[in-house]
Amino acid sequence: MSPEIDMPQQHSNTSAGPVPQQPHELDHKHHIVVVGAGISGLTSAWFLQQQGFSVTVLEASNQVGGNLQTVSHHGCLWERGPNSFINNRPAMAMLIQQVGLQPHLVLAKASAHRRFIGKKGRMLALPMSLFGALTTPVLSLLGKLRLLMEPFVGKATQEESIAQHVRRRLGAEMLDWLIDPFISGVFAGDPNQLSVRAAVPKVYALEKDYGSMMMGGVVKMRAKAKQKKQDQSLGIESLDGAMMSFAQGLHQLPLVVAQQLGAAVQLNTQVDSLSYSAEFGYQVCSGDQIWQASQVVLAIPAAQVARLIDDLQPLDAQLHSRAQACLQQVDYPPVASISMAFNKHQISHPLNGFGCLLPTKEAKQTLGVLFPSSIFANRCPDDQHLITVFIGGARGAEAMALTRDQRLQLVVQELAGYLGIQGQPLWHEESLWPHAIPQYKLGHLPKVALVDEALAQFPGLHLRSNWRDGVALGDCVENAYQLAQDIGARPS
Repeated sequence: MSPEIDMPQQHSNTSAGPVPQQPHELDHKHHIVVVGAGISGLTSAWFLQQQGFSVTVLEASNQVGGNLQTVSHHGCLWERGPNSFINNRPAMAMLIQQVGLQPHLVLAKASAHRRFIGKKGRMLALPMSLFGALTTPVLSLLGKLRLLMEPFVGKATQEESIAQHVRRRLGAEMLDWLIDPFISGVFAGDPNQLSVRAAVPKVYALEKDYGSMMMGGVVKMRAKAKQKKQDQSLGIESLDGAMMSFAQGLHQLPLVVAQQLGAAVQLNTQVDSLSYSAEFGYQVCSGDQIWQASQVVLAIPAAQVARLIDDLQPLDAQLHSRAQACLQQVDYPPVASISMAFNKHQISHPLNGFGCLLPTKEAKQTLGVLFPSSIFANRCPDDQHLITVFIGGARGAEAMALTRDQRLQLVVQELAGYLGIQGQPLWHEESLWPHAIPQYKLGHLPKVALVDEALAQFPGLHLRSNWRDGVALGDCVENAYQLAQDIGARPS
């Protein structure tokens, strides 16, 4: 879903050309309809096309990319949604190479690896290692001593929230001052509500596989270093975990993928219904247009999936109804991102890092602030600072009730003490995402499993979106690739 904004959007010109006349005469056995042209839908279509399938992508809005939206204005370049991606996913590296975007990659500045949190009105650098955690002023001496007990803590016997898991293993201070703001930054969520196994499976796996987060982390780091050394000896380029974007911003990725998919992408096409029969396969309807396909990928938010599967004829109506209820229960709290620029002399802090997150204990409505002009080069004039502030999420209901002007004044006021802001921004733009990031709450994985069970009777119906299997950009691309591989490996 596109955000509500206070200045004109710059829409993609990606188009499918003239709408074909009903009925669509397509190779039924090898045609796949993808509903949704966010990054999950577009990359699913791309990788499926590479497998030799004919694809059609149906997008309700007038632009591709979902929440990947970049704006160029006022001599600045900023993101309305995600700001960057990490080079740690093979499918992302493959996609970038296939669509020819390698020359357009930009690396983050070295200083961007420095991150800050707010504590008692000040910005403090986050520790980036175990030694750093034991020397940081963010934690008290007791908090640091509590960390050292982690290897001796037993395993959980039931599903835990992130807060329960971290408090049990690392202590309350680690939760309050380091993990809580991290969860706000990734999910705009509440660690007391999110499932550790669903939301941060790699963290959960450290206890499950090694019995300790610290010991597991050490084993993982050693294995990574060994693999990198082996790759170098064989002349293999390793995924280095670098922070990246593109010269024209993240929106360049979905734009280029859509352009190469060409007429397969249909914009302004709201899917009204989905039906299935064993004889004819799937029929996807939008107005008086009907697309027939052997398989369908629903790359749309969970509640929209619940609506579209309503017309299917399940063998077990009760199970189907429970699955729809599970889909409708996936929460997407609203988030506003407010980008603005200041003259450098208006901000006393050098902003020499990625950004600053504000823990819940700071009692602010602002979740955090990114420093895009400190992360990537050429994001604003040299004499200016470009910042993007996030407000709302699981703890920001009050902020969402304010007007845009009130939200602007609130974030400037709340950040003034941390950043040393004087005066008002040169310009600002708010993007309001009414349904932002899906929350992987306690019980999320059983709900996903129930949905999969209910829809298993419909062969060729696939669900691929950020409400399952990871919210990060790299997760979405990797999951799309795996889906295409799975479909391609099945007998036709």
